[in-house]
Amino acid sequence: MTQAERPAFINCARCGVQKKVGRSGPIPTYCSANCRAALKYQRSRQDGRYEQELAAARQRTREKQLAQARPCPYCNALMAHPKRVQCGAGVCKRRYYAERMRDWQRALRDETGEWYHRKYADAQREYSRLRRQQDGHWRKRYPAAAAAGDARRRMRMKQARTAEVFAPLDVHTRDQWTCQLCLLPIAPEVAWPDPMSPSVDHVIPLVHGGQHSMINVQSAHLGCNSRKRDRVAGEARSLAQSIKL
Repeated sequence: MTQAERPAFINCARCGVQKKVGRSGPIPTYCSANCRAALKYQRSRQDGRYEQELAAARQRTREKQLAQARPCPYCNALMAHPKRVQCGAGVCKRRYYAERMRDWQRALRDETGEWYHRKYADAQREYSRLRRQQDGHWRKRYPAAAAAGDARRRMRMKQARTAEVFAPLDVHTRDQWTCQLCLLPIAPEVAWPDPMSPSVDHVIPLVHGGQHSMINVQSAHLGCNSRKRDRVAGEARSLAQSIKL
């Protein structure tokens, strides 16, 4: 093509925008690389090539996941990602983090000769006391929330009084003085309100319809019990199956 026959401008094959043609090199068909890629994508969707490539890519991903899958150490569910340490279920997460905390506690005990609560409980109590003095009691700052909490507590206490009667010592003896949430031992001599003092936890909380009975309670540290709060019923029922009656 001579210089006289070479066009000065071309219209983009996709958007129709006019583009200036250089004096040398191939004559462009599109105004930009974005238009070229967009038109290629549209054509691939029309002739079915896009769906075929997508299905093939998904199949390769599934094969790769199956090749590197390994069972969860807690529930034996297959984990596709090679770096996962647990499957992600609520119960497995809690057991994994409980093991991490237990290993950390034991490492601290081996290093310092005492458990974490014995070393830092006094400082934590002093910090909590200073916070209460500075901020005041939460019931005075949030009277509406306090009233709602009192109503819920009256409901739960009424249900507890009409259920099975047992002593906390019976629960701790059955569970061999072991916290069923973090699996660390419970020291009977530690008194309330120490976070490591013994307490009785409802596996399925009363607020979710759980019963105040021996089959629905377990031993727990006061701190672990407080952090558990009113967990969802699904996780609580899974925990109930693991209780040793």
